[in-house]
Amino acid sequence: MSAAEIIELSVGIELECAGLYEVFAKNFQGRAELVYFWKLYAEAERYHAASIRIHQATFTGEGQAAPAADLDAARAFLGELRALRARYEKEPATVAEALKAARMVEERSEEMHGRTQFFASNPDLHELFVQMAEEDRAHRELLTTAERRFGA
Repeated sequence: MSAAEIIELSVGIELECAGLYEVFAKNFQGRAELVYFWKLYAEAERYHAASIRIHQATFTGEGQAAPAADLDAARAFLGELRALRARYEKEPATVAEALKAARMVEERSEEMHGRTQFFASNPDLHELFVQMAEEDRAHRELLTTAERRFGA
C-alpha cells in the first residue's frame, strides 16, 4: 500500500470519528453542555484530518512498506467506526454509552497513530502522528473526567 493510500485511510478514520461525535451531539440536543462537549470533540478530529492533509503536501517519499496486519487493523477500525455511527444514528446513545464508545475510539486511534514507522522517512509527518497519539491519550483522560461531570 502506498503512502497516499495510508494517508487517505488515516484521514477517513479521523473524519469518521468526527461524524460519530456529531451524532452524539445530536443525541443530546436537550443538554447544551453535552452538545458543546461533543461538538468540540468532533472539531478536534476534523483538525487531525486537516493536519494530515497539510502534512501530506510535504510528504515526498513512499516510506517503508506498512505491514498488512496494521493496514487490516486500520481498515477494520474504520468499519467499526462506521457501524457505531450508524447504530447511534438509529438509536440514540445514553451518556454512559457515548462516553464508553468515545473512550474506545480514542484508545484505538492512539494505537493507530502510534504505528508511524511507515512515515519514518518524513520527520514532520511522523511527528504529527506521534502528537496525535498524545492528544488521543489526553482525550481519553478528559472522557474519564466527563463521566464524573455528567454522571455517567
